[in-house]
Amino acid sequence: MEKKEKLYYSQTEIAKELQVSQATISRLLRFKDIQPVKRDGKTKKYSRKQLKHISYLLSDKKERNTENSLNDRLFKELKKEIDSLEQDKKNYQSQINQLQEQLKMAQINLNQSQQLQLEQSKKIKELEAPKKTKDNGDDFQKEEEQQKKSFWNRIFGN
Repeated sequence: MEKKEKLYYSQTEIAKELQVSQATISRLLRFKDIQPVKRDGKTKKYSRKQLKHISYLLSDKKERNTENSLNDRLFKELKKEIDSLEQDKKNYQSQINQLQEQLKMAQINLNQSQQLQLEQSKKIKELEAPKKTKDNGDDFQKEEEQQKKSFWNRIFGN
């Protein structure tokens, strides 16, 4: 015997056919405002076309749930990646700050080194310059006398 395809389905039969709860079918019918084609007393009957439409709506809902869970997983992965990148940024900024401090210290050391070299070169020049002695003549004596005289004596020539 061939099984005849039904023309009309109740909510219970639709739920069994699509393997979902009757409450799910009831909510879907109410939400999508799907009206029954026929009434058999209190029982609402829906056509085969409506059954296919309900099946499509349920499969679409399952796909959306799958997409949502996939989106949630992607969001979590991206959030982890962002957190990781922010931590790397903080680490790099800390390293940059340390290097800047080292650079400042190196500049201070360089300035001090240059000052010491200048002082050393001045001392070397002083040591290499010819010393004036009493043997060098009158220039030395005149200079000594000029230093011994007071300021006013040097000006008025006393």
